[in-house]
Amino acid sequence: MTHCTFEHALAEAIQLARLAPSSHNCQPWTVHFDPVIHCGYLAIDQRRKLTGLPSLEREMLLSCGIFFHFLEQLVRLRGYPLHWRWCDAQEQQALAGEDRALIRFMPGPEQPQQQSAFANLSEQLQQRHTVRSAYRNTTLSTQQHSELNTLLKPYPITLGIYYQHTHGKALARLTQTYAGLDFANRAAWRETYSYIRFDERRQYEDGFYLHNLFGPVSGGFKAFFKVAFHPRLSGLNKLLGLPGKMAQGLAELVEAGPQYLALSTTKEGDEALFRTGLGLGAMWLRLQQWGWAMHPISVLVQHDNARQALAESLSQAELPVFFARFGEPNESGSPAPRRHWQSILVSDTHSQAQPWTSGQ
Repeated sequence: MTHCTFEHALAEAIQLARLAPSSHNCQPWTVHFDPVIHCGYLAIDQRRKLTGLPSLEREMLLSCGIFFHFLEQLVRLRGYPLHWRWCDAQEQQALAGEDRALIRFMPGPEQPQQQSAFANLSEQLQQRHTVRSAYRNTTLSTQQHSELNTLLKPYPITLGIYYQHTHGKALARLTQTYAGLDFANRAAWRETYSYIRFDERRQYEDGFYLHNLFGPVSGGFKAFFKVAFHPRLSGLNKLLGLPGKMAQGLAELVEAGPQYLALSTTKEGDEALFRTGLGLGAMWLRLQQWGWAMHPISVLVQHDNARQALAESLSQAELPVFFARFGEPNESGSPAPRRHWQSILVSDTHSQAQPWTSGQ
């Protein structure tokens, strides 16, 4: 049996799991590991916490769930199954730097590595990108639909699948109506704008380039966007009708579909949202295995009125926590900036840590 220490396996897994998607690509996760008691915590990095909208707290919990799903699968394939449980209120306050602990984990006994499966998963994660361009009209098969439902059974998730020919026009109207909310809330747009990276020659550890949103763009377009959409010029860009034009472009993509999925939780609370993120991570990887991609339409779940309208349009009893168009992309997405794994992994000793109790 090839030996790999847990500390090495954890660092290697973080190097790949950091490719998980998150709102604004803020990457709000941090991993605290105590080499003395051999336990760790996954936490929300308070330095990276999004505050522009209250709903972004929900999205950060989902993102941390996706990240941990990737991390858990990678570490397991390196020979260490993880045991974990949701943190109690005392543990949530126990970490250095006031990071908010979500779960506590520890490795189980070492098992044989699955090197081929690890290599395949590593490749999938490196090729996974959010694709915001047009998709082919490939239709989800009955078998694929059933496969997704089976995949999500362990999680507190209700999955709804919808199609362009039945819902495309209605969803496009919703997008046209509510997409401008991204610009109307000054605090939210100021935060969003702060994550746009205009200089593609520089290396960043978070945020996104304009080509991540629009595909290849000219220098002139970047210069125009940087000025025209600056938060201080919100009155001018509204006068020019720029938010409406942006909403129209997004609405056209939404109408083209070809498929949509909506996730809602069957339970309330932060733990349920985190576990929903675990399921979302599993589903995102399955789509990647098929050669498919997702484009989250976050504006429809970030604002209460839009979220309610979306639920009504989809005839859902529960309010969705995640909504996206998905399908087989015409072209692959492009990588966005990423944090270095060493800024995610924190080695510290929790002197007040309680003895481990089994959980998951």
